[in-house]
Amino acid sequence: EPTSASSNTSTQVTKRSSEKPTTTPTLQPSEKPNVMLTQTQNGTYFLSSSLSGTNDLPLNPHAENIPPKRFMEWDMLSDIDQSYAVDKLEYSQNTWNNPGSNLVEEWSFHDLYDSEVEGALGLGLDSEAWDCHINHYYGYWWSELVEKGIDRYYSVLGWDEDKWDNGSSPAETEGMEW
Repeated sequence: EPTSASSNTSTQVTKRSSEKPTTTPTLQPSEKPNVMLTQTQNGTYFLSSSLSGTNDLPLNPHAENIPPKRFMEWDMLSDIDQSYAVDKLEYSQNTWNNPGSNLVEEWSFHDLYDSEVEGALGLGLDSEAWDCHINHYYGYWWSELVEKGIDRYYSVLGWDEDKWDNGSSPAETEGMEW
């Protein structure tokens, strides 16, 4: 078994070379990824799985267009962009720099007030960018996810209509980090 030593202590590390990929996200990562990003001949990407019986999923096309302004630090925004953020969307420097902390992010684009839509559009966030990158589709009902073809991504994570719409219990993956 390999060991790693520092000047005063030694730590023993065990490697499991025969470890198989996990079938669901866990707190303990495996050595081999079970999902890979694969590019097709025509240049599109999809997620391919090394797990037998798992369907390959194409990437959500909206996820590829990351809105650059939303993920800039507050101090990097222009005065005009800061004005849109503050006056129309009620961001502060703190809520801007901590995505997910502003209550407006809980609403899907079609549920925003006109002034909030104006602010979002002023920051370059159209409905697709807002719903995917800001709201993460949490403002949708399951039937709307199905309509947009987004339900398959949440299904893989363990969500279903009852869990999503009724909050019967969260998917096991909720709260996990990659």
